[in-house]
Amino acid sequence: MNLAPPLATTHSGQVETSIADTANVDKAIADTVITEKLAKPLRIAVLLGDAVNLDSHSAQVLGTFTERERVQICAADANQSTVHRPTAHEPKEHEPSVHEQRSLTALLGQATTAIEQGKLVELTFNDGNLPQSLYLLDGLRAAKLRLHAHAFIAGFAAGNETTDVENAATVANAALAAAKRSPAQTVQHQTVANTLNEAFVALRQGVTALAARTQAPLKGTTGIKQTNDTNHQTGYWFSDQHQARVLCLNLVAKTSHQADESRNLSQSLVLTQGTQLAAPKALVDENRLFVPISGDSINELKAKLFQLLSSLDIGALDTSFASHQLAFLFERYDANAPLALVLMAASIDDLKLEAKAMLTALENDAIRHHGQHFKTPAGSCFTAKPLGDAGLTFVYPGVGTVYANMFNNLHEYFPALYHQLEREGDLSAMLQSPQIYAENIKTAAGMSLSQQAISGVGASYLFTKLLTQVFNIKPKMALGYSMGEAAMWASLDVWQTPHAMINATENSDIFNHAISGELTAVRRAWQLADDEAIVWNSFVVRADSHEIKALLPEFPRAYLAITQGDTCVIAGCEASCKALLAKLGKRGIAANRVTAMHTAPAMLVHGQVQDFYTQALQAAAQDLPIRFISAAQTAPVIVDSHSIGRAIADTFCSPLDFSALIQNATEQGARLFVEVGADRQTSTLIDKISHAHAGQSTVNEATAAIACNPKGADAITSLLKCLAQLISHRVPLSLAPLIQPLSANAAPLSSAVSPKGEPQ
Repeated sequence: MNLAPPLATTHSGQVETSIADTANVDKAIADTVITEKLAKPLRIAVLLGDAVNLDSHSAQVLGTFTERERVQICAADANQSTVHRPTAHEPKEHEPSVHEQRSLTALLGQATTAIEQGKLVELTFNDGNLPQSLYLLDGLRAAKLRLHAHAFIAGFAAGNETTDVENAATVANAALAAAKRSPAQTVQHQTVANTLNEAFVALRQGVTALAARTQAPLKGTTGIKQTNDTNHQTGYWFSDQHQARVLCLNLVAKTSHQADESRNLSQSLVLTQGTQLAAPKALVDENRLFVPISGDSINELKAKLFQLLSSLDIGALDTSFASHQLAFLFERYDANAPLALVLMAASIDDLKLEAKAMLTALENDAIRHHGQHFKTPAGSCFTAKPLGDAGLTFVYPGVGTVYANMFNNLHEYFPALYHQLEREGDLSAMLQSPQIYAENIKTAAGMSLSQQAISGVGASYLFTKLLTQVFNIKPKMALGYSMGEAAMWASLDVWQTPHAMINATENSDIFNHAISGELTAVRRAWQLADDEAIVWNSFVVRADSHEIKALLPEFPRAYLAITQGDTCVIAGCEASCKALLAKLGKRGIAANRVTAMHTAPAMLVHGQVQDFYTQALQAAAQDLPIRFISAAQTAPVIVDSHSIGRAIADTFCSPLDFSALIQNATEQGARLFVEVGADRQTSTLIDKISHAHAGQSTVNEATAAIACNPKGADAITSLLKCLAQLISHRVPLSLAPLIQPLSANAAPLSSAVSPKGEPQ
């Protein structure tokens, strides 16, 4: 039952076989579900055959095969315009077997036979006008050769029926049964593929999706269904920890179209994730330019800017500027030079404008002599008085900063980092992906306090690892805004099992009932009966804290929760808060968030909070060269379980004076504050606080605050802007992820990041 001519076997690997010469076939098989040999589980290793994703080791090993079979799939193989259609006088049984010419499963059946004979099968086809290829070989042999496959073919089936939906489901179930996979563990994509070439394009997209861990609609997708009732996201493909991702690719093709009949060929392939990750996308390219320039003086920087402009004018028509000239510019950059500027732009023409703007800025007296920081909207920046890394401080934001679809494309640029994080813990739970990456963006806004807390810590944890492990940035101090203190301890390798806090927080009475939800702690503090309602709210108001404190005795159910620069947060009984605001003569912005943190009722759960955060520490936690600063005390926190738990509980249950925290940190040497997490909650506040207290501080030193992920901005561009400012302040960091995009985040990471031993 050959559906294609015999594959040509050579010892040189150069002979090609065209499917366009497909012969007549036994048509009876077309109406039957085709399942392959099940004597042993099917496990065909698939590698993406391109220079970007096929590493040198894989290419070298594949080149050692003495027997290989190459199949060229022509885009016109099943061009229906060239297919003979039966006339009204011709019997229906003479209808051409168009579906057999475009049967992917039939060709895979032949390939399986060749693979069982120990051969390497190379399939070449076109995606648009670009030639593509896939390498197929036995999964066990691939493992013995230490080849990391991008994906595995675990089963396939096909059928030809007149009832589309029922037949497609039958075929998909047959393929899953052959693969010994449960529909509940499977993501299913349904795609139209009217030619064999289109079918292979869809197959390659499926393999790429698994290798990139990206769940996104394939080209030509008519429907997407994830059968395990989780939300579909177009970003990172989250999976249960230690469970392989499984994709059932359902292909549908019209085999005939007549007035009395419409028949469809349904094919299903079950793919499972491989151990090889897709290559990371380049952080810097012709559409995202990043040019660091160093020098011993401002005059030297100006000279180099003039040189750059001259080279840009000469190579104005060079569309490959990023790949050819950026490497040279990075080579000239001296990390030890006292001064540096960074140019960022979206095109070469924009880069010229940025360079000219920088030249003008370098002539400005405030920038040149008085240390005023220069920064453009595109991200170009410079400071003549760099702050260095002596006062580099990581700042961890509190609850409420996470947002829908936050940094949903970050994994494409740092696949190895995501791989590490999902091996260490439940990445989906850490980020609360069903809520954050839900199809309805309003879902994230309705997250509970515990969900927001978990996701916020998860975002901070991810960005901490990104900055410290990928870019080798080492903070000297750390502090947190409110619950950001917990994120600080979880992210900086202090707690032994930070991931255990996810489940504990999800099921915590503290977060779900006592200080949120039904507010049982508030009910106790106010001595309310069970049937008495609590209408709780909080308001941000631009007012001095002393004004508010003076009025609090009149409103016992209203509290000054947070003091932060020129604004404060009052919380409590909504009616009492509104009355206080009215007497204050101020307008408040309602947060519409139910949390009694930083209010007097929270003190009723102080002991529970302390016990909750008294966690076992890493063996080397006490040796960390980081000074941890808490809002609960003036001196740095002693790194032991009890002291950490008490500091978090004191911060959690007491009014938060963030202004005092930043002043204290500044007096201890903090100068450069980097917000590590989602949005820029603290960066704006720190700038205001530092500016307001610049004349009052005993130190009176310049400070700067930098966010690495402002809401609403492209995640990669925002990250590069953060790095650019750190470079301008002469903070030591690794440029390898920018210089070597194909191995961007592999080199700085530990061996634990190596993509091996994934579940199958």
